[in-house]
Amino acid sequence: MPPMIAAPPPALSLPETLPELLSRGRDALQAQALPQAREAAERAWVLAQAEPIQPVPYGEAGHLLCQCLFRQGALAELIPVAQAVLARLGDAAPWPVRSELLRRLTLAGCELGRHELALRSATECFDLSHARGDDLALSLAHSGLGACFERMGDPWQAERLVSDGLALARGVGDAYVTMVTLNNLCAITIGAFYLLHDGGSDEAEARAALERAEAYAREAQGLLPSFEDPLFRVFVEGNLGEVALHRGRHDEARELLERSLQTAQARGYTAQAWRIRCSLGELLMAEGRPTRARAELDKLLADMGDAAARATLVRTRHALYRACRRLDLPEEALGHLEHYQRLERQRATQQLKAQSSLFITRMEAERSRQEIERARHQAEQERDHAAVLAADALRDPLTGLGNRRRLDRDLPALLAAAIGAGEPLCVAMVDVDHFKPINDRHGHAVGDRVLVALATQLGAGTRQRDLLVRLGGEEFVIVFPQTPLAAATEVCERLRQRVAGHDWAALIPGLSVTLSVGLVQAGEDLREASDGRLLDRADQAMYRAKAAGRNRVVTQAGRA
Repeated sequence: MPPMIAAPPPALSLPETLPELLSRGRDALQAQALPQAREAAERAWVLAQAEPIQPVPYGEAGHLLCQCLFRQGALAELIPVAQAVLARLGDAAPWPVRSELLRRLTLAGCELGRHELALRSATECFDLSHARGDDLALSLAHSGLGACFERMGDPWQAERLVSDGLALARGVGDAYVTMVTLNNLCAITIGAFYLLHDGGSDEAEARAALERAEAYAREAQGLLPSFEDPLFRVFVEGNLGEVALHRGRHDEARELLERSLQTAQARGYTAQAWRIRCSLGELLMAEGRPTRARAELDKLLADMGDAAARATLVRTRHALYRACRRLDLPEEALGHLEHYQRLERQRATQQLKAQSSLFITRMEAERSRQEIERARHQAEQERDHAAVLAADALRDPLTGLGNRRRLDRDLPALLAAAIGAGEPLCVAMVDVDHFKPINDRHGHAVGDRVLVALATQLGAGTRQRDLLVRLGGEEFVIVFPQTPLAAATEVCERLRQRVAGHDWAALIPGLSVTLSVGLVQAGEDLREASDGRLLDRADQAMYRAKAAGRNRVVTQAGRA
């Protein structure tokens, strides 16, 4: 539980004014005196709400209190304060306060399993940061979005988003944002390890996630001398201790975890102290001491009560299940396992409620828009691109997409640009499965309507900078510039699922449409690539998708 509020000043003292309370709270927070900072901040918040609302002091009081609550891990208490400030002040809130409160709401929502709140706050922070052209805030907004995906069970998408944020932070050269982003990447990849390891998935992939986590943590460790704030050291050494534990370096893990726990408890970083205590319980299990592990984890569970972060609670329940099973306590082990499974079911349900099928595509579109706005010449190319689409000679008359002539004109130029910039480029060959029987059974008019609807589906799922053409008949080609094979595979798989799940029966009862997709990336030596060879390889990959049963994406990397 958070420390109790300090005793009030003597009765004969004059009441402190709001500016005095804010000044005292800031000084205490700067001095790492967290209980005193929270006491002053709580009194300032009460006073700010009682007086006629003045945007600046009201926002400062709420912001200061949220800073204290976040450091103590009192996230359930943080949420209503942050929401009150944002709701009361709206656009009048100073931008640094508004952006930080949105980030705090995002992280609090993630930790407490309130994914809808987290996604809403993260998206608003991203949109506002993008609109203001604030790269530092945008980098942190990427971290917020990544936290949402990681807590909803998709650490791979989370790592990609936060890596984009790290690139922004490094581009600006801001040490604070770089440190925050590296810590978030470390936490995300540790989460990926648990998901892979506990789920019985590929152990090699789980180990690779741990290796990436350690690399992120080591880089963050190198930045520590630049920061006086002990919270960063707690994060970094706690993460490194957790990684060392799961990589079998038990002595190193104990030294790091015990040192970071001592600092967290001395400074009042309650949530971090709980997380580290859970890691120490897991360390006891790894050292073959299940009796001691059970006792320590039972005490941690009692101390956390209802205030625990969901991720820490899940880990604690799972570790207790393993300890009780090792001690041959089947009923107690079953109880912890049931709690663990219930928490995982709740997470899955909340994930389905919160995550929109169009969310990822929307964020990719926003990032594409940002890239276009930063490069004036690229914006000019996009306008030229739109003008070319208006020329009938380059447009397929049925679907409105580009045609073979358009592909012959633009693919060599896109490939040349990729060679010049050293950037990846992928090509997908898309073919409608069993299209001839559709024409034979329902007529060519219905077949044409299927192609038009399919063109709409493909266009809605690709970016403006991608080249989408109808090659002829039921074949389409998509060119993905500046896109590695993994990202292009994710887009093609999403397109395949989108088409397969479309309500084709509304067109003709009983009708279903699926796609076979062959996807290739130009080889590492782009100078040896050619557009003709790329298309041939994509065509071959597409036919392998057909041979493998259709309705699938088959990829091929290598030379083009």
